[in-house]
Amino acid sequence: MELRDLREIFEKNGHKFTKQRQIIFEALNKSVHKHLTPEELFSIVHEENPSIGIATVYRTLNIFEKLGIVQKQEFRDSINRYELIGENDHHDHFICKKCGKIYEGQMFSVDKLTKYIKENYDFTMDDYTFKAYGLCSDCKNKKE
Repeated sequence: MELRDLREIFEKNGHKFTKQRQIIFEALNKSVHKHLTPEELFSIVHEENPSIGIATVYRTLNIFEKLGIVQKQEFRDSINRYELIGENDHHDHFICKKCGKIYEGQMFSVDKLTKYIKENYDFTMDDYTFKAYGLCSDCKNKKE
């Protein structure tokens, strides 16, 4: 998503597009393949702009989520993490239970899965999430 697209989304929905929100978006955009907690995001933006507080990060993430800019992910550790939503960017999550590393990939073709569910269950699916838990190769190969 480009900055001008973000600005347009804000304007269409009656929100101000502030410098703080721009900085938070840019930090998320630079960390596109990471799943940041609000605290991790705060650390990143606070380095660039010390006037941004943790409450601003939380409020901005809530607005971003409401506007469909970010998706909140909660894994087994019950910590909310956020990632930008991209066009045609559906992906699944594979989480190591030992080290917590999160891998992204696509387990199923969304089109094939949607068709299968429609044909077999007469259910119209418009979204899904898939999270698999196990051990990554590093943890599996470590000697105890």
